[in-house]
Amino acid sequence: MKSREQNIIRPWLTILIVAFVIGMTTYAHADPGTRADREALFDVIIAKTMAREAFSPIKNKRLGLSFPENLEAHRNDVINADTDEKLYWALVRLSNSRHDRHLDVFATDGGIELPKSYNRFDPDDYPGFDINCDASPVAPIRFLPDFSADPIAYFVSDLGTDTSMIEGGSQVELGDIVVTVNGTSFASYLEAIAPYRSHSTKENFWMRSAIDMNLKSTELPESLYGDTLRLDLKKRDGAVYSVSVPYLPEETVTFQGTGEAKYPGFEKVLDADSIDTYRSTDGSKILLINMYGFRDDLLVATDALLAYGKQENILDHDIVIDATRSRGGGRGAYLVQALSPKPFKTTFGNLRLSDVTAKFTRERRADLDQGKEFNDGAPESVGPAQWLVDWLEGDVALGLAAGQAYSNNVPFKLATAPEWSDGILRPFESHFTGRMVCWYSPYGGSHLDQFSSMTYDNELCTSLGMPTGGYSNTWEWDEVLTFPISGKPVVTFMWNIGHTIRSNGEILEGNPANVNEYIPLTAYNHKTYYDQLMARTREILEQPRNPAPASQQKP
Repeated sequence: MKSREQNIIRPWLTILIVAFVIGMTTYAHADPGTRADREALFDVIIAKTMAREAFSPIKNKRLGLSFPENLEAHRNDVINADTDEKLYWALVRLSNSRHDRHLDVFATDGGIELPKSYNRFDPDDYPGFDINCDASPVAPIRFLPDFSADPIAYFVSDLGTDTSMIEGGSQVELGDIVVTVNGTSFASYLEAIAPYRSHSTKENFWMRSAIDMNLKSTELPESLYGDTLRLDLKKRDGAVYSVSVPYLPEETVTFQGTGEAKYPGFEKVLDADSIDTYRSTDGSKILLINMYGFRDDLLVATDALLAYGKQENILDHDIVIDATRSRGGGRGAYLVQALSPKPFKTTFGNLRLSDVTAKFTRERRADLDQGKEFNDGAPESVGPAQWLVDWLEGDVALGLAAGQAYSNNVPFKLATAPEWSDGILRPFESHFTGRMVCWYSPYGGSHLDQFSSMTYDNELCTSLGMPTGGYSNTWEWDEVLTFPISGKPVVTFMWNIGHTIRSNGEILEGNPANVNEYIPLTAYNHKTYYDQLMARTREILEQPRNPAPASQQKP
């Protein structure tokens, strides 16, 4: 079992996949098992999934999912997969039919082998560049979704500084709409890639697949790519034209940076892996936090922010949080305790009780006995680790013995409060006392989803933008699948084995917190989107902090 709240799994999966193909000059099909073995394997996956998976009823309703029916729809694909490559992608589609961004299928030692999915680069062809031969080739053009369009549309959001290498590139303008991709309609393109890109909300799928559209990634089969990225694009006047964009080593491509957050009127005062802090230079009492994620240094970075606030006597400043490009991690409640003057309820979580629960408990006991850090690698004291094991060996074991489907709900991973806590956390003795405005988007999720839940469900902030990506659970379980008849390894497969419970009591997976003011990213505002968010933020913060009751306000 490995926890993946930091959402760092995808780069490592790419490395694992590539590791199986480095040095291969031709692709030799290994044994994908007999038809009987593949059918037996499919039955095993279905049985284990129905016994272990922490399904989210609210997500399933929103996305029109039904289990095991959505799993069974892939039976023939798996059984008829007579090559390793076909079997791998059939299992990927099967896994992704659960619509959970945390879950993946990846190669395992001695298991099925994968072909080299695209040509790598020869460093000798690019003198003066330190080429990473295993990185995804990138086309010097970027895309984002127009969230105001129905149906959804993707538009050109940025270009490389050198557009001469794009055939037809002189016609490209930012905001032009994608009409076709590699000869197929845009709608058909989305339909083709969706089964291969794990996602828990359609908005997160749109955002991430648009951002990755210029990559030749191992997340998609080779058949979905061409030698170049061929596009038909449409201008605002309706004129359609064609371009062909080459794939290049990432190190050789520089983008213009259109639409990136610049924060004019602010200067950086603190720098950290998790958060950078900016202070207003125009005399307004505002600190802006650019949130990258909830990483290992979050507690240290939070303490440094509080120390700076006390040193500069600015703990009364308002806080603006830009989390539009944030990732996951852990211990976000610690940051909330520093930034909010109000008590709040943290997120909770539970475990799906199944055949893996006892082994999961033994592994967590071993972690504790060996002094290992867990809960996503964020710094922990011995206390929460002990609380977690006490809960697993106590309440969870009793629930399992009683035949319960789920454990009781406890403060999330018991990282901030023990299992008997009501989950109400209070501000630190020294904390910021101003108002909070948070900017969110569907780009990230996981622990960011929980942070958004804490700030929205507890009414700690005014949130602007769009809801987060909506993918959060407590833990995942992974194991190597083997063919039931031959016993040969196949792949490593994952399950979501616990619910995250929002501060309002709802299951979070596929159900992110809303925003107070919906401000969508579009083809028309993408160049000034962050300026728009900041302008609205300043309007909010210019209002009196404690307005008089309506009965006392002057007409």
